[in-house]
Amino acid sequence: MHIAILAPSDKSIIAPFLSNYSIEEFPDGYFGAPFIATIIQEFLRLGHQITAITTSKAIAKDYTTKTFSNGRFTWVVVASRPKSFRFNGLKLGRIIDFYSLEKYKMVEILNQYKPDIVHAHWSYEFAGAAINAKFPYLITVHDNAYQILKYFKNIYRFSRLLMSEYNFFNIHYASTVSPYMLNYVKKRCDNVAVIPNPISVLLNDHEIDLLIKDKLRSLKNPSIIMINNGWDSRKNGKNGLIAFNQLLSKFPNAKLNLYGGGTEMYGLAYKDALKLGLTNITFNGPVSHLSLINALKNSHILLHPSLEESFGVVLIEAMSFGIPTIGGKDSGAVPWVINNDELLVDVSNTNCMFNKIVDMLSDNNLYAHLANSSYRNVVQRFSADKVVELYLKYYHQIIFNI
Repeated sequence: MHIAILAPSDKSIIAPFLSNYSIEEFPDGYFGAPFIATIIQEFLRLGHQITAITTSKAIAKDYTTKTFSNGRFTWVVVASRPKSFRFNGLKLGRIIDFYSLEKYKMVEILNQYKPDIVHAHWSYEFAGAAINAKFPYLITVHDNAYQILKYFKNIYRFSRLLMSEYNFFNIHYASTVSPYMLNYVKKRCDNVAVIPNPISVLLNDHEIDLLIKDKLRSLKNPSIIMINNGWDSRKNGKNGLIAFNQLLSKFPNAKLNLYGGGTEMYGLAYKDALKLGLTNITFNGPVSHLSLINALKNSHILLHPSLEESFGVVLIEAMSFGIPTIGGKDSGAVPWVINNDELLVDVSNTNCMFNKIVDMLSDNNLYAHLANSSYRNVVQRFSADKVVELYLKYYHQIIFNI
C-alpha cells in the first residue's frame, strides 16, 4: 500500500530513513511529534511505501518544496510562511487565510504521488490538505481545540479552533488517541476509532530487569525528570518544582532534569526556580529525541504534573524503560495511559506528588513493582506493531467503504 502521512516531522526523526543524505542537507521540518517516526518505521518494516509530507518555515523567502527519497520512503517538505498574522513579503500571514498556501502545496504533492490513502495528523492544516485532495483519508485528532484555547487565550488559537471546526464538517473518518477524546470527536464525525499513539519498545524483558536492578542501587540519590512541551498553567510545571523542593528535605542528593520548551537556561522554568530558591536542577530546554531517550534511561522517576493531556507520548516513552511515571488522576487521558492507580495523584496538590515520590524511593519492592508494571502496560497496549495493525485495518475499511 502507498500511504501518505501528513504530519509534523523534523529532520532529527526523519534522518534515519534517509541515510543516503547528510542531515545538513535537510530543512528543519516541523518539530514536536517524534511518534510519527515510529509509525513510519513500522509501515516500512511491513513493506509499505511511505510519502511523509510536512511543513517547515521558509528561510530567506525560499518557498520551494524540498523532496528527499530513499527506497520506499520519501520525505517532502513544503515551505510555510514564517509569520502568522503579519505579511510575509507580499504573502498574508498564514493564519489569516487558514494556511491556504501551505494546504494548496500539500494537495499538489498528493496529486503528484497519488497515494492509496492519506493519513493526516491533527485537525488543522494537515487535515485540510487531506480533505481537499480527494483521496481516501483518515484524520487523527490529537487534541481538543477548545481545551487548547482555554489555556492559551489568544487570536491565533481561536483561529486554529475555527479551522478545526470547519474541517470537521468534511471529515468522514477519524481516529483519536484516547477514550478521553472520543466524545469531542464523535460529536463532529460519525466514524471514529480510538487508536493510541505508538512506541517502539527498545528493551526486552531481560534488559528491563537489569535496568531496574541498577536503578534500585541508586534510589537514595534519585534522578527525577520532567518533560514539558511548554511551560504554562496547563503543564503545571511550577507545582512540579515545588514538589521537588519538598523532596530535597528527604533526599538532599536528588536531582531534577527539566526538558522541553520553556525549560532552557534563563527560560520560564529557570525564573520560577530562581524565585523559589531551588537547587539541584538542570535546565536542558528542547533537545533531540535521541538525547531525550538517553535522559529517560538514566532517570528514576518521571514526574508529569500536567493538568490536561489528550494522550501524553512522553508517558509511554518513560514507561517503556521501566520508569515509574507519576501523573494526574484527573488530567484528561493521563489515567487511561498510565493505567495504574498507584501512580496517579492530585497534581494540583504538591504534597501529593511529594508523598508519592517519597513512597517509591523509600521502598525497593514498591519501586520494582511499579517499574515492571509500567513496562508491561506499554508492551501490551502501545507497542508499534499493535497500533499500526489497528491503523491498517481502519485504512482498508475506509478505502473499501466497509
